Amino acid sequence: MKMVRYSSIWRWSWGLLFLVPFVSGARPAEERSAQWQLPPAAEESSGETATVDYYGDLMTQRKGDTVLYLVDHVIFHHNGTYIQCDSAKRYDDYRIECFGNVLINKDSTYIYGDWASYDGHTDLASIYSPLLKLVNGEAVMWVFNHMEFNTRTNIGEYNEGAVFFQRDNRMESDCGIFNGDSSTITFVGHVALRNDNCKIRTDSVRYDLDNEIVTFLSKAYIWDRDRDFLTSDGGTYVRATETYHFTHEAYAMTEAQEFWADTMDYESAMRRVVMRRNIQILDTAQRAIGLGDFGFYNDSLKNGLLTDAPAVILYEAEDTTGVVSDTTVAAVDSAFLRADTILFESYPPGRSKPKPKWKERQTAVADSLGSAERDSTAAAAADSAALPERRVVVEGPVDSVGPKKDTLERIIRGRRNVKFWRSDGQGVCDSLTAYTVDSMVMLFGRPLIWTGSNQLTADRIDLYSRDEELDYAEFIGSPFLTQQVEQADTLFNQAQGRFLQAWFRDNEIQRAIMTGNVLNYYYMRDEDLPPDKFAIISCATLTIDFEDREPVLINWGRKVNESIDPIDKIPAGQSQRLPGFSWEPERKPRDRYDITNRTVRPSMRRVAEGYALPLFPIEERFEEVYRSLVGGGGWRDRTELLDDQRVANLHSRDLLY
Repeated sequence: MKMVRYSSIWRWSWGLLFLVPFVSGARPAEERSAQWQLPPAAEESSGETATVDYYGDLMTQRKGDTVLYLVDHVIFHHNGTYIQCDSAKRYDDYRIECFGNVLINKDSTYIYGDWASYDGHTDLASIYSPLLKLVNGEAVMWVFNHMEFNTRTNIGEYNEGAVFFQRDNRMESDCGIFNGDSSTITFVGHVALRNDNCKIRTDSVRYDLDNEIVTFLSKAYIWDRDRDFLTSDGGTYVRATETYHFTHEAYAMTEAQEFWADTMDYESAMRRVVMRRNIQILDTAQRAIGLGDFGFYNDSLKNGLLTDAPAVILYEAEDTTGVVSDTTVAAVDSAFLRADTILFESYPPGRSKPKPKWKERQTAVADSLGSAERDSTAAAAADSAALPERRVVVEGPVDSVGPKKDTLERIIRGRRNVKFWRSDGQGVCDSLTAYTVDSMVMLFGRPLIWTGSNQLTADRIDLYSRDEELDYAEFIGSPFLTQQVEQADTLFNQAQGRFLQAWFRDNEIQRAIMTGNVLNYYYMRDEDLPPDKFAIISCATLTIDFEDREPVLINWGRKVNESIDPIDKIPAGQSQRLPGFSWEPERKPRDRYDITNRTVRPSMRRVAEGYALPLFPIEERFEEVYRSLVGGGGWRDRTELLDDQRVANLHSRDLLY
């Protein structure tokens, strides 16, 4: 009881010392009542400025002075905002100054400062302290020196630096605007953000306090989980789902891939990327470029898709500076592929495609033929001994500059209206499947391949590569070989059978062996002269050796029938076209622009790797000032809420007057 009495005496004595010069100037109650009474509620709701309501345990003013001094349990109210402090000066109905332990509260917003002034005409409170503290729910923002708060709009502004904390989110900026109605803060100037999953550097963002959503208002640079880099001119970051929604000039870089798009959704947890418009995917581990207007890639499942005029470019190497660009893919002998839809899948080693080795398959095919055909196949294989067996199983892609070697087995599937082009070979088909496990491509839907003046087709074609060059091919199901005869545009050498094999060197066909009821229409001619004879030959095997993609040696194995007629004496009714003949040069892609006219963006990897990570100088400054203020003993980190007793006193007084 004595302690309470001593505290009470000290409190009132301090207030009396503050008010001694002015006690004699106290005004009659009738006069005070006219100033203290608030206007009707309808006046404030109509948009007119209401006077500032107030209360203090001790209130007085000097004689002849309009300034009212308030001490102890001081509180003001205006526009639904409460301002409490230790003591204050009230200059008139609208202007006040507050001293000591200033607290401003509106709705869920609390602002702590040492001193404040308020003007009810402008609705602006100016709050001052070496460190101001703004609290809204779990969010805390520390502001240096000064902040202005509009009680009507519930908006606060600062321009001398601030740091912000909400759970693991930490943000800082030079300037900013707090909006209590929308629960947002707009950070401007030097802006840096970090949490357990990312670091962000930009010039301006808007942060949603309730949903922990960052909206990028200018170009942002993002380092996600210390592994991926992202940037965009606009978009949002949703902390709860670790998702980025980029709306303009989006770019993402992982260890082995780069992604571009007009808009992009990037889910950090599984590295799932959804892209729209002007898409480019650059995979330096696979030396592949994907293009399109819609696509996605899921790194956790190692699969993806491209559609809306998609294309894939397989390039051989970067330029001399190690950069991939449109000039690079044009300069080197790149392969271009398009389809209505292109899909990507990846599997651990040994899981993508169980398939026998090539020699085992060749033996199985030979065993499926008749005995005579099998003997002819063996003879043809012996004839091909000059061409060493060159195919090998590729366990992974070739190493490239930068990313680590990728050991996954990948599958690329093209669906509908497939076209591909390379300077030394072109083709079309309904669909294709490509495997990296053995560098194999399977073409379906009666595909057509052109190499030089040769057109080859079958029900299915399997192509094998080695060291990124075509090495071997199998034509399965009614293979048909057509060659336009030199100096006779309307004449064609033709061959059809049951199975066709072709060997390549330096991406040019070297030898072809057709087996199984082979039928060959062939125009004979002397060198550099037009053809003068037409031959029809049926045999078990047909072997053709090529130089510069033109036949130079033909061997018919185990001939069954043969007829040779001069061209001008071909029997009437003898067709010069085999059943199933087709010659379709109009379907042949003419150049890379028949595949896609999209421009390849140059790699940004070296540029992105040079970007500086965000720094946090304002946070370092805050920690230094905070330690100094707390250590000085005259300042404390305040957490008190609005004093309910003061609010009750204020409203009781309103009823009184």
